[in-house]
Amino acid sequence: MGVILGLIGVTASVLGGFVMAGGPLPVLVQPNEFVVIGGAAIFSLVISSPGQVLKSLVPAIMGAIKGSGVDGGTYRDLLGLMASVFDTMRKEGVLGIEGDLADPHKSPRFNKFPKALKDHHLMETFTGALRLFVDGVVNAFDLERLLDTEIETHHEEALIAPSTIKNLADSFPALGIVAAVLGIIVTMQHLDGPPTEIGHHVGAALVGTMLGILFSYGYVGPIATKVESVVRDQTSVYKCVKAGLVSFAGGAPPQVALEFARKTIPSSLRPTAEELEEIMKEAKKQ
Repeated sequence: MGVILGLIGVTASVLGGFVMAGGPLPVLVQPNEFVVIGGAAIFSLVISSPGQVLKSLVPAIMGAIKGSGVDGGTYRDLLGLMASVFDTMRKEGVLGIEGDLADPHKSPRFNKFPKALKDHHLMETFTGALRLFVDGVVNAFDLERLLDTEIETHHEEALIAPSTIKNLADSFPALGIVAAVLGIIVTMQHLDGPPTEIGHHVGAALVGTMLGILFSYGYVGPIATKVESVVRDQTSVYKCVKAGLVSFAGGAPPQVALEFARKTIPSSLRPTAEELEEIMKEAKKQ
């Protein structure tokens, strides 16, 4: 919602200021400039990006518009789920969670924490690590290396989309200059015309420069930054999982393992120690 509001605000501010200065809005409607800048930007993106990257752009932009979905409730659910799993493993052994891992989306335990369950990759990471416990082939050191590798790989893949969008944003000012130069070339063909005609062509050429800069710094660049922010939020959740699992695998009791996980949560979303105790109490009732 914030992205849409921001885009509307940028547009309104630019057009409003232009009108306040006495500028006529119709002069900004230059379809040829949009064709030059937009078309060149899109096809340069096609040239520079593999198909899989192009396919990831729309979901990444939609994710930026919707937001990461990571909030305090997500972390509370995640801590509650880990508390329930760790408590069961301590009391019943690893076989106590084997049924939950077969199909987490049908597991009564997992379904009590919907905000954590809805993140497919998070559940894949979490259950994948827990299966190593069930198989008995895990120790804290190897688990930490495994999760570090998985988080790093996911983070690098997720950053491809915002990096591509940033490169696109960087190209807009130059493409705006291309459109402006083409406009000047057209203007030179009308030097024998009346001043109003020449002025019209010069204005149209300058619109190209303006659009290139506006698209770059007003629209596309901020969207790329927002996509990066979403990636950071999602990565933070995976780090929380890693901290809890590694600590528990190292022999720490559930409360200590959850405290390690809690410390990785951003301060603005982090539950207090008292709230963590309440989360653990509720998890034990599950």
